[in-house]
Amino acid sequence: MKFEFSIDIPAPRDFVWMVAQDPLVRHKWDVRISKYIVHGAQEIGAEVTIYFKVLFLRPRGKAKFLKFQPPTQSILKIESVSPPLVPTGGGTWIMEDIPGGTRMFTRFLLDSHQSKYSPDWLIKFVVKRDTTRSLKNLKKLVLELSEYENGEK
Repeated sequence: MKFEFSIDIPAPRDFVWMVAQDPLVRHKWDVRISKYIVHGAQEIGAEVTIYFKVLFLRPRGKAKFLKFQPPTQSILKIESVSPPLVPTGGGTWIMEDIPGGTRMFTRFLLDSHQSKYSPDWLIKFVVKRDTTRSLKNLKKLVLELSEYENGEK
């Protein structure tokens, strides 16, 4: 299953990248994640542990960066999830300069038919709903932090 989303954020690309890729604030904007741990430096090959939010459960995913090119692109491959309530697959995040800010593209290629607990129709619904909410949260957080950085708060 393929998904593509984008959002325009009126802030510099470097700043959007810094907020979006910061493991310590990922759970503050990404509604799908309760904890995001990068083992070592964020770079190609770095391993990542992701604790997802699925109702009251916290499935643990093991992932690896296939690409990490600040401030333009990162690609993360989710190799396993236990229990298998969240599909494995890959995610790409691309940041582009646009007039007045940054356009962030999010692309997912998820393995389908992975779990009897997560039928494709449910995965499509949840990914669309949660990614849209997460990107709106990211935009809000970037704007709040940029106001703080600029001494406006």
